[in-house]
Amino acid sequence: MRRIWIIILLVSAVKAIGQAPTAGDLVAIHNVSTTEMNNILNPTEGSFVYNTTTRSIHYYSNSAWVEVPNVANSYVGAFQITGLGNSTITGVPFEPSSVTFSAYANVENYNINSDNAVGNNNRGIANAFGSMNGFARNDGGSIAEQVIYVGGSGNSINDISRYASNSHSIGLRYSDQNGNNLGVTSATVLRFNSNGFTLNTDSFADGIVVIFQAFR
Repeated sequence: MRRIWIIILLVSAVKAIGQAPTAGDLVAIHNVSTTEMNNILNPTEGSFVYNTTTRSIHYYSNSAWVEVPNVANSYVGAFQITGLGNSTITGVPFEPSSVTFSAYANVENYNINSDNAVGNNNRGIANAFGSMNGFARNDGGSIAEQVIYVGGSGNSINDISRYASNSHSIGLRYSDQNGNNLGVTSATVLRFNSNGFTLNTDSFADGIVVIFQAFR
């Protein structure tokens, strides 16, 4: 009889372990807003809270609350620069801490399958080519930037065109066959937003499509 009871108890325990937990069985942590979280006095190292503002878990480490991301850590997208002024890029599922950019001269639209459309050996902007890479990064509230560009002309290449700036994250220097400057399209990141970032195009020579990768 004793053996039977032992078997019954074992079977019951295995059955209980195999059942899905109910809401009351779950481990809960404190729910707080970002304001409430930042106002907690002297939190213990390693403490956890659920932030209802960001809808994610935060833990306290090295005198700061660190978010445990609940979405992707990077996001890839594209946008157009079509003139001077500010542009706000949205649709990023988090507030970026940094963004990288790439663009090519005379790629102004999302869909192109064409030559320069102005004729062979043209010496103007429409026959310039080149590529750029740049970045913007949040450094404790200030934004660090850098961009580099190298290009030439489809007319001929007697000289190259170079451009670099540590106060811009986007910049293309269009040139003729001798590397002479025909115009610059450049932009800076003004701020990072909760779902993207805001740019200012401070120089415009021609439109471009910019591919970007944002990092959480």
